[in-house]
Amino acid sequence: MGNFPKIWGKNEEIFANDLCSVNILEVRKGGTCSYHNHRAKNNLFYVLSGKLKLHTELGASIIEPGQNFTILAGTKHYFQALEDTKAIEIMFVSYREEDIEREAPGYLDKKIANEIV
Repeated sequence: MGNFPKIWGKNEEIFANDLCSVNILEVRKGGTCSYHNHRAKNNLFYVLSGKLKLHTELGASIIEPGQNFTILAGTKHYFQALEDTKAIEIMFVSYREEDIEREAPGYLDKKIANEIV
C-alpha cells in the first residue's frame, strides 16, 4: 500500500491482497494511462468527481460522479480524464458462484422481517 505518483496524476493504493486491490486515482485533466490489459484482473472504476473516459477495444464510455464501469480481464483499455477527476479503482479476480460451499440456506426470521418492514 502507498502513494504512487504517475505522469497523469496520483494512485493511492488503500487496500491490496491476492484477490483484490482498491485504489484512489487522482487524474489531471488530459491525463491518460497506458493502453494495456490484465490477464486475470477485472477493473471497476467509480467516479467521485470529474469525468473519466474509458476506452476499450469495444468502444468508449464516459463516466461521471456516481457512475461506475467495469472492464473485464483480457480487455485492452486505457482511461483519459476529461477534467480533473477523482475515482476509485477496484481490481479483482472473477468470482464464481460455485466458489461458495453452503452448509445451510440463508433466511430471515419472520419476527425480524416484521420489525424491518
